[in-house]
Amino acid sequence: MAVYLSVDGELSLQRAISAAQARNTSLYAPVLDGDILRFAPLSRDTNMRDNHLGIPEPMDDGYIDPRSLDVVLTPLVAFDDSGTRVGMGGGHYDRCFSFLASRSHWLRPKLIGVGYEFQRTRDLERRSWDIPLWAAVTERAVYRY
Repeated sequence: MAVYLSVDGELSLQRAISAAQARNTSLYAPVLDGDILRFAPLSRDTNMRDNHLGIPEPMDDGYIDPRSLDVVLTPLVAFDDSGTRVGMGGGHYDRCFSFLASRSHWLRPKLIGVGYEFQRTRDLERRSWDIPLWAAVTERAVYRY
């Protein structure tokens, strides 16, 4: 499972990360490698650094192929009733998971947006490169698409 490390008011996953680590679940966190989003192992003793955007990331470069992930918890700025997600504007998640555009071939990972209910809106413009969410989770509800 891939998680994100929250910054700038994003909903914190720290309790979920701690619980998963207590169950020895394999966790991965995003690492920006130039313009490419990769996922490196995350454990209690992982050495961390802040990237150029101020986001903490593992220093380990033992990246996992994103096709091998089952679930990816993604931060979001906004999401709508059809699973369209707006992030911070870099397009990193959309590029990384572009293979999901043909879901008939790739059924995983399941992209699950995590945010607050106030970030939900009725209708966002979905662009051709946008990879929709499988679900979104807020403090009030779980939305499946």
